[in-house]
Parts: sequence; structure tokens; C-alpha cells
Amino acid sequence: MNITLIYFSQTGNTRRVAQAMAEALRQAGHATRTISLKKATPQDAITGDLLGVGSPCFSSQAPTPVKAFLQTLLPLENRRAFVFATSGGAPGRVLYDLASLLRSKGAEVVGGFLARGELHHPAPCLIGRMPGRPNAEDLTWARRFAIAVAEHVSAGRSGPVAESRPDAFRLRRGFYDLVASLSTDGFLRRVLPEPKLEVARCNQCGWCVHECPVHNIALQPYPVLGNQCIRCYRCLAGCPQQAFAADWRLGNLAVLSFYNTTFERWFGDLEPGEQIY
Repeated sequence: MNITLIYFSQTGNTRRVAQAMAEALRQAGHATRTISLKKATPQDAITGDLLGVGSPCFSSQAPTPVKAFLQTLLPLENRRAFVFATSGGAPGRVLYDLASLLRSKGAEVVGGFLARGELHHPAPCLIGRMPGRPNAEDLTWARRFAIAVAEHVSAGRSGPVAESRPDAFRLRRGFYDLVASLSTDGFLRRVLPEPKLEVARCNQCGWCVHECPVHNIALQPYPVLGNQCIRCYRCLAGCPQQAFAADWRLGNLAVLSFYNTTFERWFGDLEPGEQIY
């Protein structure tokens, strides 16, 4: 088969899962290409026999840039697809978001896979969670899942693959599904701090302009944030000059109130005894 994997990744977690899947599929004899969301076009999604779409989990849902891209896709009738994501322990509806948008375009979604990913969010209460994830075991499971999907599609079987997570096909309507429904971009702009530029550190390189996933930063002549920030903090966490900062005194409490480890064990998918830090 000809297989296309389109992924969104800012810190490398989801990219590593996509690359592991692609490696396994190529070894199984399938022509497979991986495309970063920044370089993907709607035409890429209709090329080939099987489409995989991958994303990190933002606020227990799929990030706005991924949703926006999937909404631009051409009709996918008679095409088969699967979804995958990385999450730190409260995935909420991330897989369902990806799968439902593909289904709205007519695709038959046959599977969903989730791996742990180390958190790089700058909120103090989240820094360093899930260290080293996805690890070798996570990537092994990713490879196995990709092969299971390919065999399922090649054999012409109907329905989802047995290895798929059920939350790719139906909402659990739990606590973190509710959190996701509340966490609109506008709401996050109100409760989380805006990245602020420290002009003395900035060399006007334009890195943040290129890396902002919603094209919300302009160089004038220093970076200026627009009003469409999704609070992903890519500019703050990744700036080579460390020129952005944020005041987390209140925002950290807001994050901790929803994403503390107790709630994630009760309502998310953290396993008893699972290493978090």
C-alpha cells in the first residue's frame, strides 16, 4: 500500500511516534511517507491507500491548527484512515476530535493509538511530567499498532482494529471531555498568561514568527503577538534567545486545579504506580 502519515509536533513527541510507525510500515513493504503539518497540503491527504493523522494533546483535545487543517480537507469517501496522539495523562477527546473530523469528510477511521509524551508546557506544575516518553516500549507499541492497521486494511476487513482505543470512536463524556469543551482558545487566553517579549533578549531572528502554529506573531520590527494566541507557548519554550516570559502566579493555579495528578488518576488514564516525574 501507499501510506501517508501527517503529524503535528512541536517538541518531537508525536514526530517520534510517526517516524516509528513509518519505519515499521516500510519494513513491512509499504511505501510510506511522513509529512509535518507545516508542510502538508489537503492534496496530501487524498494521495495513497491509507491516511494516518497524528497530534499532541492540548487541553484534553486536538490543537486548533490540526482541527483547522482537517476542516480544509477534500472529500475522503472510500478512503481509510487512523489517528494517533501523545498525551501526558488526560487525553480527553483528542483521538475523538481527530477521528470525527476525518469521518466528517467521509473517511472510514479504523483505529486510534495513544502514547505518553513528556510535557514541555511552561506551567510550573507541568514541567517534566512523563520524562523520556515516548520511550522504547511506547514506540514498540506504536510500530505494532501501525502494522495491525496495515494488515487490517490490506485484508479488506471492516470495523476498527482490535488494538484500537475505544475513545477514538466515542466520547467517554467524562471529566476531561468536559474540560476540553470549556477550553476554547478564547477561554485559555483569559485564564492563562500571555507570553511577553523581553526586548533586550530579542535579536529579531523571526524564529517565533515561523514557528507559531496559528501565524499569530508578526515582526514589527520586534515580535508582536496578535489576538489569536492559543497559549501553546511554542514561542516561549522554543525561542533560541529565551526572549519570552510569562507570569505564572495565577495561571499555574488554574492549570493545577484541572491537571493535578490526583484528578488525572481519577478521571484521566494514569495507571496506578505509573511514573509521572
